[in-house]
Amino acid sequence: MRKYKRNDYIFVTAFIRGKEKYLLSQEKVERMLDSKTPDDALKVLYELHYGEGLEDTPAAEFEKLLVLELQKAYDTVMSLAPEKEYFTHFLYPNDYHNIKVLLKAEFSNAPAEELLIGAGTIPVAELVELVQSRNYFGMRAEMAKGIQEAVEAFGTTQDPQVIDLILDKACYRDINIEISKLNNDFISKYIALKIDTVNLKSFIRAKEMNKSWDFFSKIYIAGGKVPERLFINGYDETPEQFADRLLAYDFQPLLYESAAMLKETGRFTALEKLCDNFIMDYIKQSKYIAFGVEPLAGYLAAKESEVKTVRIIMAGKLAGIPTELIRERVRNTYV
Repeated sequence: MRKYKRNDYIFVTAFIRGKEKYLLSQEKVERMLDSKTPDDALKVLYELHYGEGLEDTPAAEFEKLLVLELQKAYDTVMSLAPEKEYFTHFLYPNDYHNIKVLLKAEFSNAPAEELLIGAGTIPVAELVELVQSRNYFGMRAEMAKGIQEAVEAFGTTQDPQVIDLILDKACYRDINIEISKLNNDFISKYIALKIDTVNLKSFIRAKEMNKSWDFFSKIYIAGGKVPERLFINGYDETPEQFADRLLAYDFQPLLYESAAMLKETGRFTALEKLCDNFIMDYIKQSKYIAFGVEPLAGYLAAKESEVKTVRIIMAGKLAGIPTELIRERVRNTYV
């Protein structure tokens, strides 16, 4: 197999830099927030070339545009990247989302079609057949293991939540196996940051729900920088006390800042936003790398964050939530 050099990424990096001008900027976020109607907010997305050919999509069906936009971003990178293996892991969560949907639909005798999304590593129609027939030969090892564990756990507990918990862990195990082969510091640290923030949010939620430390151990995801023992040792501490344990991992300010909001409102939105912004600050480093794998990975990560922000704004507008409350939840942008 040919080993590509950074110079091999000059053309594709330049192409992706050109695509970045169509990413959602802070100015366009404000325009969406200040829009009088959901349909007006949707017009901002059309300016960014969302849903080309679907400009008549009702605001209530905005999810269709988001799915297509992510698909377009994945297809662009995967079609141009000299080494596709550096970006395949971005597609794994879509596979696992579809597996969750299929299993829950199966156990509740509900339809699944409208909730399934493309842009995975396994075509949707093929994955449907594999899951329904429990044919694990067409799956990656961790995926097959995750399905088996989820089916068994649901059979015992009848709790759909265990499907999410087990498959989320399986997804990150799968991703970690993939990126361990890549030897790319930027991508490895990006995934570790995502895992650490997921664990941090789970830790705070479990404590607020008065769950025991062994419950957290069951949902803890390996692969981040913050070890499980650190969480367990600080389980009886206040968020402010526990924050000091995170000093070496740069998460201390996040917990200090979000703890006050949690006490005041009882909402986790501040921590979720701060964690996402923390990851965005890291992703932005890719903008200063002239060419290589990193700008492409940064673009995909930025597009995923953008879609999350659009979803927050559009869902809020459709629900009639006051603009200032929506603004509190909006994440920082890449551009």
